[in-house]
Amino acid sequence: MPDMSSISSQAQPVRYLDLLSRAVAHIGEHLADPLDTEVLARQASMSPYHFHRLFRAYFGTTVAGYVTWRRLQRACDLLGRDDASVLDVALAVGYESAQALAKAMRRELDTTPTAVRAGTAPNWHQLFERRGTAGVLSNPPNDPQGLALKPQLIDTPDLWVLTATGRGMHNGDMTRAAEAGFAELLPATGRAGLSDRVKSCIAIFPDEPRHPNDEQARMWVGAIFDYALVDRSGSPARPHIDLHGSLAWRQLPAGRHAVFTHIGPYTELHRAWSAAYGQWLPATGYALRDTPPFEHYVNDPRQLPPQQWRTDIHLPLQ
Repeated sequence: MPDMSSISSQAQPVRYLDLLSRAVAHIGEHLADPLDTEVLARQASMSPYHFHRLFRAYFGTTVAGYVTWRRLQRACDLLGRDDASVLDVALAVGYESAQALAKAMRRELDTTPTAVRAGTAPNWHQLFERRGTAGVLSNPPNDPQGLALKPQLIDTPDLWVLTATGRGMHNGDMTRAAEAGFAELLPATGRAGLSDRVKSCIAIFPDEPRHPNDEQARMWVGAIFDYALVDRSGSPARPHIDLHGSLAWRQLPAGRHAVFTHIGPYTELHRAWSAAYGQWLPATGYALRDTPPFEHYVNDPRQLPPQQWRTDIHLPLQ
């Protein structure tokens, strides 16, 4: 468990809401410009690896969802109060054509520019239903004592991770992506005679899903050889293996991590992530390193019921 005195004695705790507010202000002032996660992370002086998770934890929606809301909100305002053409309105809020704006309004708000000009109220609830996320809970499920918000602080060495890529989020769940990734990764380690040397299985999420059914959202499932994260034993290795398909080596730099333990189904992991980013980080003020967080699957889900699955979420700290 962390030493609370070390938390309170940090010289310059990070004020995450202040940093996120810079990105929010930039969005409002630059709706006509490209506004991807990397651009906004720079405005907030944050790593892209963490910016979208902090944004979701604080504001309850994705970065893309918030940008879309602001653009359509401005578009509806312009359509309702002046005689500018739909094309001019579209260009003013970051859409390349009148058709692109109309398509976004139909998809997100179930309305059209013509209907808005006629006084029909947009269906804002629909936009947030498609792109919103579960709110931050005071205590995640299966954790009535709040143990997930009392992480261990550990140091890990440089880790080489052999990864395979799975794709696709369905109703906010990436189980299919995980299954596809491990279906490629584990047989490959078996064919190379390396199965017994896989001591830790992890997953990294390099993308911000655009919505709960984002078919392109990636998940890098990975194997760590000769080093067990659960008790930090062994010496991490990068054995020879022929790379094919989506197999690739990725390096996680040495450093300190806050490790949050979740017990229960993987479908509830998003709540632990939200609690870590939305509650624990603001309360402690820890700064994050510019390297991705990851999930460590401590036990084998094929051998246990979902209520006993243990996942450790690693947040890299400075």
